[in-house]
Amino acid sequence: MNQIVTIRDRRQITLPRLFLNKFGLGVGDKLIMKLESDEIKIEPIKTKTVDLLSKIQEVVKKSNIPEKEMQEAGRSIRKKLIPQP
Repeated sequence: MNQIVTIRDRRQITLPRLFLNKFGLGVGDKLIMKLESDEIKIEPIKTKTVDLLSKIQEVVKKSNIPEKEMQEAGRSIRKKLIPQP
């Protein structure tokens, strides 16, 4: 899928709606722009985050640790890392 965009005043471009919809992007979402050889690549950071979250969910399901136990362990670790006033 290709689309021509124009660089406007203040070095801005408008991303086509088709691309935003495809990746579930909206105002405030972040993109990473990479220079690879003679190409500019733009990747949504949101997609990577969603991919990582789904992998974490898979690991959690396979662990057979009850959700309540995992939540209690998380609270305990948080209390150690973040001192309470």
